[in-house]
Formats: sequence, structure tokens, C-alpha cells
Amino acid sequence: MEEPMSSAGTNTATDVHAVLAVLSDIHGNRWALEAVLRDIDQRGVQRIINLGDHLTGPLDPSGTADILLAREMLSICGNDDRVLFAPKETLSPSQRFTRDQLSERQMEWLRALPDTAIVSDDIFACHGDLFAAPYLLEQVEDSGSVVLRVTVDIEASVAGIAQSVILSGHSHQPRTVYLPSCQLFVNPGSVGLPAYTMEAPVAYGMEAGSPHARYAVLSKLPHGWQVEHVQLLYDWEHAASVARDHRRPDWAQWLASGRAR
Repeated sequence: MEEPMSSAGTNTATDVHAVLAVLSDIHGNRWALEAVLRDIDQRGVQRIINLGDHLTGPLDPSGTADILLAREMLSICGNDDRVLFAPKETLSPSQRFTRDQLSERQMEWLRALPDTAIVSDDIFACHGDLFAAPYLLEQVEDSGSVVLRVTVDIEASVAGIAQSVILSGHSHQPRTVYLPSCQLFVNPGSVGLPAYTMEAPVAYGMEAGSPHARYAVLSKLPHGWQVEHVQLLYDWEHAASVARDHRRPDWAQWLASGRAR
């Protein structure tokens, strides 16, 4: 079976509250992050788990990093966090823009993030990119359509994970999936980028269907974890205008519509 954890190791934390806020895929969208954190504070949720892809994008990576560094939360390293340490000539325009905006302190914070974390006896947190399949919960068909992976494939991907709750992001698709193995999978969706397109292995799009900022709240009840997916208003037209100013009309469309095309 594939081992989902990379050589960077696994972080373990044991002091877990009965209510958790789970967020992922901020992608430098400071305004969406601010809306999410305000909502978390209004709910009185103390514990936040952040599943990665924090800064990369043509928005406000430095402002986003400042907020995250000032806030106590468990943060996981995502694929778009790791790529910022690649040789600069190999980076995409959005990746170069992001790296140019970040201070050495902000880059060191990214460098120190764990690839995975065991949050408690029953919660495993990851970004979702270190499995054999491109996505943990989604399958990209040859036609370009995106569907839920079949049970046996998901189970094979997580065969080495003992925890009953697996938190992952990466696909930007808010999902709650429960398997016959009694494992619960939660993808909170994307805080800051509700849609995107890819061209390989085939052309396809991931889309939430609306421009809202998204995260999830997990509450521990006597018989298990209850999951609430939260969608929030924020000024996505401003975020889209920033993307346009930075010559990314594709990002502007994704941010303002939540649709891939």
C-alpha cells in the first residue's frame, strides 16, 4: 500500500477540543481568510486545523502569511507550499509572484510546516497530495468529468492510516464521505479559490459552484463527529479585481463565479 506521509515526518498534538474548525486552500486570498476567521471567532471555536496551500496565487500572499503567523493553529504543508522552494526558473508566474512577495521569515514558516499530523487518536490531517492518486476523494475521468472515487480505491489509499477521521484538502471540493470501514473523510473546500482548471492528464475543472469562502466545523458528539460545511460571503469582487490587476483573468473568473469555465 502507498504510504501517504513524506520524509518530513508527522506532527502529533494531543490537546484537542470537542469542536474543531478545519480550513484549507487559502491561496493568498486574505479577504476570504479574514471572513473565515471572523466566523470562527464568532462561534467561539478555539482549535483550528489548516490543511495547506496557504499563499500561492496572484492575490495577497504576504498579507495572508502575516495573518497566519499571528494566529495559533495547526498548519499542514501543501503542494503549492512546497513548490515555492523549487528553483525560481521552474516556477509558474503565480508561484514567482508569490515568492517575490514573501519575507525570509514567512518562507521559513512555510519550510517548517509538517506534511501530515496526527491530531488525536482519531484524527489524521493532511493536505491530500501525497497519495498515489492525484486526489484522495475525487477521480478525474478520461472525459474530463470529476467524480467521487470508488470505496475500494479510497480505502487502498489510506490503508496505512489508523485514525477514524481523515481531514484533507487539495481538490477544493467540500465533501463529507463515510466508508464501510467506519472512517470519516472531510474536505472543507477552499477558503480562497472556489474553482480552477487543469490541463493534465486531461483538461478538467474543479468548481464549487459559487464564490463563497468555505471551511468546515467538526463537533464531537457521543456517537461520533458531526460535520458542518460553512459558506461565507466576502468581497470576492475585490479579490477578482486584484487578480485582474495582476494579469490573471482566469483567477478573476474563478474567484467571482466559483465556476471553472
